[in-house]
Amino acid sequence: MMIPRSNVWLPELPPIDGTLPVTVDTPFHVLTGLVVVEGRHHLTLLPGATWPGLDALPAPIAASVMSSDLRAATGTRLRAALPGELPAGVALATAQALRSLPGPEAYEVLTALTGHVHTPRDAMLILDVSHETAMRALKHYKETTRG
Repeated sequence: MMIPRSNVWLPELPPIDGTLPVTVDTPFHVLTGLVVVEGRHHLTLLPGATWPGLDALPAPIAASVMSSDLRAATGTRLRAALPGELPAGVALATAQALRSLPGPEAYEVLTALTGHVHTPRDAMLILDVSHETAMRALKHYKETTRG
């Protein structure tokens, strides 16, 4: 017996308030369902998550998304994001994107965003990489920023 799929992707995102079209530039809050921001690295937004819009993201993170594609599951409902929700949306998108970048690139972006060099142990925890990857990323960073 086959279980019917109940989570089918919608052909386009549901509009906010029934009228406002939603694009990757639109700040929105997910009420129900889920939205996937497609790009070089996909970001998943579950209920309660806010997408701040591409322009609100730090440049290196926006460059890692660089997409105009959004996908929504059946039953997804959105509303316009409130100004107070945008910082949390930026933080969520940034954290997801950092963990999906390759080790040296993730380390470079993390260092640029925070303004300081991180230890391999910190990089392991923040970026979810192995000790070896963190060591290689730190070495690469030091070699490329020397002089």
